[in-house]
Amino acid sequence: MITEEYLKDNFLTAYFIDSERKNIEVLTTSEDNKKTFSTIIPYEEDGEQFKALSKFMNIDQLHESTYQKNKDQQEQFEKSVLRIAEKQGLIFEFENKKLDTKFYPKILSALFEDVENVDHIFALKLACFEHKQISESTNNDAKKRLRQAKTKLEVLKTAIEIIES
Repeated sequence: MITEEYLKDNFLTAYFIDSERKNIEVLTTSEDNKKTFSTIIPYEEDGEQFKALSKFMNIDQLHESTYQKNKDQQEQFEKSVLRIAEKQGLIFEFENKKLDTKFYPKILSALFEDVENVDHIFALKLACFEHKQISESTNNDAKKRLRQAKTKLEVLKTAIEIIES
């Protein structure tokens, strides 16, 4: 049971745990500060537990704490996904702008297999137009051909033509 007396010496933080903002997780410590306890309380403005919590954290602080907790969880999730993807060879880390040699077979496979995959072609075109030499090129005919290319090889040939001109 969350009481003002208990929270006075043991309160750590609190945040909403659901998108409807109906339940709050309150984190507290043990008397010796060696353990952390989690207590779920309902968000009821007239409820005794919420009134006790309100002495230590107002509603704006509760929303800010919830936002920060969600943001931190999202960052941890993204880091975990990137570590897993890198470990499985799905992405490559570019250290000092040097490519890992494992990258080349994968890029060739992506370019020469499934050459008419429209999603891949679209992504490749976007990447080409993000390249400075292509985006700033005045060769409008070649840029038009790049936009109209139907295969990955056509995209690459045209991109190379633009860069070499």
